Amino acid sequence: MKKNILLTVALCAVLAGCGGRNAAPAPHNHSENETSCPSEAADAHPETEKKSDPDLIEFSPEQAARTDFAVDTVRRGTFRETLPCGGEIYVSQSEVAVVSAPIAGVVTFENGRVMENSAVRAGEGLFRISSGHLASGDAVEKARIAFEQAEADYRRIEALYRDKLVTERDYLAAQAEYLRTKAEYDPVRVADERGTLVKAPAAGYVRQLSVAPGDYVAMGQPLATIARSGRMQLRAWVSQRYFDRIGSFTDAAFRLASDDTFRRISDLGGELYTSGRIISQGTTLVPVVFEFNDDRRCPDGAAAEVILLGSERPDVVTVPLSAVTEQQGIYHVYEQLDPNHYRRRQVWLGGNDGERVEVLRGLEGGERIVTRGAVQVRMAAASGSIPHGHTH
Repeated sequence: MKKNILLTVALCAVLAGCGGRNAAPAPHNHSENETSCPSEAADAHPETEKKSDPDLIEFSPEQAARTDFAVDTVRRGTFRETLPCGGEIYVSQSEVAVVSAPIAGVVTFENGRVMENSAVRAGEGLFRISSGHLASGDAVEKARIAFEQAEADYRRIEALYRDKLVTERDYLAAQAEYLRTKAEYDPVRVADERGTLVKAPAAGYVRQLSVAPGDYVAMGQPLATIARSGRMQLRAWVSQRYFDRIGSFTDAAFRLASDDTFRRISDLGGELYTSGRIISQGTTLVPVVFEFNDDRRCPDGAAAEVILLGSERPDVVTVPLSAVTEQQGIYHVYEQLDPNHYRRRQVWLGGNDGERVEVLRGLEGGERIVTRGAVQVRMAAASGSIPHGHTH
């Protein structure tokens, strides 16, 4: 009996020891968890932020220094109404000179380089017109004879008129005939055995060639048109639904397919020429025409992308076009948080004037954003280079 009691006591002691060993570590483990969790959380928080904030970007000053990079403050200010449309560039009609035949005859080209688009110098010989072998006779010889006869009659009557031996009416009639024949003969005085030389009236290029070698032309018939370098026209074509706004557009920006940037009419010494007067047959579009000086020589007839510029509106948020990037129809700018860190911000855009674009939503003004080099910051974002340990 005593033996059984001793065994029972021993078994209880063993069970109590086992329970103590199992229970004691629990507070210890809990204590370890309480002391280690904050440390682990401190290390894990940036990683969590890295994964949950894809708009945070690291871009160091060293990276910025290797590219064309600039940051500026977003400001509110005035911005003009804009209307994008298509257009064309033409030489101004004031810059077009018509070369006409001074006499009737057969045309030959003075040199083989006379063709449309070819450059010409002022006074350069372009054509020869020969009338020596025509059935109607030599027009140059006829003009010479007529002029010399009219000149002799005029000198004779002039002397008689001074002595009051003829009436004023006879004198004026002789003078008119002399001037008429002189005007016909002067252009052909330089004729030689090859015919009458026709020269370019101005420097420029041959815009249109109206004859071919061997053609017969009458006196006064156009041979070619010469476009001088200088004044050009921009003809913008506007839908009729904007007709009530046409009067507000006093300037425009345009660029050709070969241009990277827009050029503004007012910056080129240009101005509005006319707008909305006539709708050409075969189109429903309303023309708005500007004239400007073109030292760069835009191609005559070239298509242009046009932005018409109207009245100004105050208190508008705008940013340079170079500050905006686009991806799948979504637009972003990049706000500078500090010299090393940037945040991508989505923006909703309005019209642009070729240099700046209106921000309808996404910016309020006062933010520091990347204005040049936004593409490089976007590439840094694509690389996933987020600063370790950076918090807000």
